[in-house]
Amino acid sequence: MVWQRSYALAGAVLDLTEVGSLSKRYWLKDQLERAASSIHANIAEGNGRSTPLDYAAFLDRARASAFETDAWLLTAADRQLIDRGVQLGLASEIDEISAILFAMIRTIRAKHTLDSRDHQR
Repeated sequence: MVWQRSYALAGAVLDLTEVGSLSKRYWLKDQLERAASSIHANIAEGNGRSTPLDYAAFLDRARASAFETDAWLLTAADRQLIDRGVQLGLASEIDEISAILFAMIRTIRAKHTLDSRDHQR
């Protein structure tokens, strides 16, 4: 479910960056597209890892990319390159995706912890 939502978010961001003033601001367009696309890509890559803790690490990266996407959208709205209402709607979806990712990370790490070095001696 979170992968599908983050994939849809990336699609919405890509649609947004292809029109209007934002499409002409290459540096911002590029940063925003990369950050938004990184969310679902990290979820997918983590799902292919061999251990749950590796998966959790990629979910962390996906969550960080969600925060980055939110920051770039705020920048675009503050510079009046996108509509504030659109930015707020996407920010709400990012908040929900981030909350799901955080819950997944917490659950995985609670079930799969690494022994400390002290316990291995």
